[in-house]
Amino acid sequence: MSDSQPEGYVGLHQLRGLSMLTLRANLSATKIKSGIKKATGLDFPKRGMHTSNGAKSLGWMSPDELLIIVDADECAQTIEDLNKALVGQHILLEDMSDARALFRLSGKNIREVLAKLVPFDTSHSGFAVGSLVRTRFAQVAGAAFMTSNDTVELICFRSVQDYVFGLLRDASQPGSEVFQ
Repeated sequence: MSDSQPEGYVGLHQLRGLSMLTLRANLSATKIKSGIKKATGLDFPKRGMHTSNGAKSLGWMSPDELLIIVDADECAQTIEDLNKALVGQHILLEDMSDARALFRLSGKNIREVLAKLVPFDTSHSGFAVGSLVRTRFAQVAGAAFMTSNDTVELICFRSVQDYVFGLLRDASQPGSEVFQ
């Protein structure tokens, strides 16, 4: 994938230097929730939501799956902290960084660009700040989460990162605005 940044009516950047962990466990268990909070310092996200503090975030992916994003430099320590905090619990914790790509759209028209590619309601009421949605970007699986009113982050498999980048680039081309 090219490191060039396209000139669109929203900002489009691939985020690098971050690690993405998958934690599979009974996420309704109090010991799991408290262990995750102890290890990460973040509040446990509600269903369909994510919580964050700087580059560190937790995202609710399903009733038994949590997405954890941290700076790459903190990955090994985060894994160690989680394993220590969740000792004796039935969990699966894996570093999925090499299998996934992460993009950021920024600007006042991100909802419009996103709406061109996904089958969910991208309005403020349908996709509020803090929301996380597993979805499709045109023909491929991914996830999107709103980090602020003008920033959304998107995850896809690394094997389709060029395709997703192209979709996002094309959907944000100047002149392709739906509402001008």
